[in-house]
Order: sequence, then C-alpha cells, then structure tokens
Amino acid sequence: MSDEHRGNLQLLEDPEFKDLASRKNRISIQLTAVTLVIYYGFILLIAYKRDVFAAKALGNVPFGILLGIGVIIACFLLTGIYVRWANRNYDSMVARLHEKARHGP
Repeated sequence: MSDEHRGNLQLLEDPEFKDLASRKNRISIQLTAVTLVIYYGFILLIAYKRDVFAAKALGNVPFGILLGIGVIIACFLLTGIYVRWANRNYDSMVARLHEKARHGP
C-alpha cells in the first residue's frame, strides 16, 4: 500500500473529517428537504387547489404568479444560505484538513 493511499485512509478516519462530512450532510439534507417541500407543495397546490392560483392577489395579478415567483425567490435564498454556510464553515474546515493531510497531524 502506498503512503498516499495510507494517508487517504487515515484522513477518512480523522474525527475532523467525520465532523466535516456530518455537518455538510446535515445542512444539505435540511436544505434539500425544504426545497422539496416548497416544490412539491407548489405542484400539489396546482393539482388540488387550482382555484387558489386563479384568485386575484394584486390588482389583476393572479395569486399563482406570485406563488411561482415566491418559489423561485425561495430557491435563490436557500442557495444563498448554503453558500454563506460553506464560506463561513466548510471552506475553512476543508483548508485545515488539506493542510493536515499535506503536512501530517
């Protein structure tokens, strides 16, 4: 087994690496769940409450248009939340692990 391969195996067992993977998975699953609820909620509303979409909300603007725009904005916001989390937490943890892997513990 090469030293590089042995080093990779050691990194996989590193508590910091496991913590990093756990944190990334946690935020990813949470944001994915919120996104799916938003998307499927929108689709189910279209399927079962079509009259809600036809109702006028602002003057002649149907409520469905506002909901559609809301879905798009929500997805931009969720992406922004992930990017902010990654910039504040994930990137520094990856850099620390990268240095640790290059120079040893």
